[in-house]
Amino acid sequence: LLSRRQRQMCIRDSLSKMMKMLNPIFKTAQLTAIDRYTIEHEPIKSIDLMERAARNFTKKMLEKIPEPRKFCIVAGSGNNGGDGFAIARILQEKGWKARVCLIAYSKMSPDCEINRHRWKGDCRMIESVEEIEFEEDELIVDAIFGSGLNRKVQGLIAEIIGKINKSPNVVIAVDIPSGLLGEDNSRNDKEAIVRADYTFTFQFPKLAFMFAESYPFVGEWEVVDIGLCAEIIRSVPTDYFYLSEDFVSALLPRPGKFAHKGTNGHGLLIAGSAGMMGAAVLASKAAIRSGIGLLSCHVPAQERTILQTTVPEALIGVDRSEKCFSGIDHLDPYTAIAIGPGLGKAPETVEGIKELLIRWKGKMIWDADGLNILAENKYLLDFLPENSILTPHPKEFERLAGKSENDFERLNKLSIFANHYRIYILLKGAHTVIASPCGKCWFNTSGNPGMAKGGMGDVLTGVLLGLVASGVSPLEAVLTGVYAHGLAADLLATEKGYRGICAGEVAENLGKAWRILEGDEKNRYKRKMRT
Repeated sequence: LLSRRQRQMCIRDSLSKMMKMLNPIFKTAQLTAIDRYTIEHEPIKSIDLMERAARNFTKKMLEKIPEPRKFCIVAGSGNNGGDGFAIARILQEKGWKARVCLIAYSKMSPDCEINRHRWKGDCRMIESVEEIEFEEDELIVDAIFGSGLNRKVQGLIAEIIGKINKSPNVVIAVDIPSGLLGEDNSRNDKEAIVRADYTFTFQFPKLAFMFAESYPFVGEWEVVDIGLCAEIIRSVPTDYFYLSEDFVSALLPRPGKFAHKGTNGHGLLIAGSAGMMGAAVLASKAAIRSGIGLLSCHVPAQERTILQTTVPEALIGVDRSEKCFSGIDHLDPYTAIAIGPGLGKAPETVEGIKELLIRWKGKMIWDADGLNILAENKYLLDFLPENSILTPHPKEFERLAGKSENDFERLNKLSIFANHYRIYILLKGAHTVIASPCGKCWFNTSGNPGMAKGGMGDVLTGVLLGLVASGVSPLEAVLTGVYAHGLAADLLATEKGYRGICAGEVAENLGKAWRILEGDEKNRYKRKMRT
């Protein structure tokens, strides 16, 4: 029985503890400041920090490309080019064949100049696009521009990037693909951005890596730890983070020894309509496998048999309507409500949702047609209980908040929307982004392309209902639920491949994901100490 201000203070306190454990994503200007602080306070010379970054980069690259190859490093005249020269030298030290093609678009930076003189191998100055050629079995290392780029690429460099992109060679980017800006790329010429197969980025992923429109340029990315100062990393504020297994495992609450179905909560799933009961089945199975004590499903009267036979653990309540949701009389028993999977948008369903929002002010999860009804009746958004969870895919969010020109604009709109209505929004995708009422955003790193199939969102709704109903806070529920949902699919992919995954099996496989995240007693003790 806390006031709204007290609840917000509790959330902020919980967030401050979590920030110390999360994996941050910084904007490019912040990264420059972190580099500078490390150089001044480690202390370490900038050329030595560059050497450390190049060695760690090369080690990571060779783990991906283990067989002997020839390398062509395409270098610019800034610090990214300096990285390229150092990488070439390290490759040569290890007995690999490397050459450098230098594009002298301006005066060399001091560290680039030093590494240019340290490089004793083949170096060709490129003054026209015709002068650069790539051998058939050569791997291209893109070291033209780093994360400090703040303008559109034009002229000779744009032509060379075009030639790199047309080649059949494997391309690996140093820190960030040349031409790609760290955040907003809305004004860029997409033909003048390197299309890398792999990107090994220094210390932190860039915000742009989380956007679907950046994938053709970034490819598969991994973080290379270059030992930047931990003190400054903790102190620099950011609104962006990405999830990891360690963090989610430490965050996940464990049920107590004397827990029982009464203490693990009673959730209500309002789902299904004539011909759409599969969604209700998937969500129910996921909720049952996510820690809920009791699950009640409110379904159209004529559809009750489907759930009774497929999910015997669920309690079934029937609507006064034979074919759709039209309202519910008793809400007292429930600790959380999820609404939307397979619901339909019949007029009586819209009226039933209006009545529900007037009467219920507790925890809620919204999905599918529940979201579409909110989008078509936007005044209902003002009646959402604080800390409600919305789970739209991009088109559903567009209906709620309007069109966006690009992923960066959509992210900003998502954050503003969550803050305005004091809710959590899960924008589903390859890196599902979770926007919180306080303006923080988390990007998920579990999951795979095999999840791009019908029913996956219904499973996620069930996971979230299971967590929230059992007493997990909305913030912890969205972070752990999204990651566990993707992890269950990842475990399936190792057995069946991406094409062989289906939503029903993800729901069935959730137990394996929870087991990994819960870990054994020894790891649980470590997590408790960290928390």
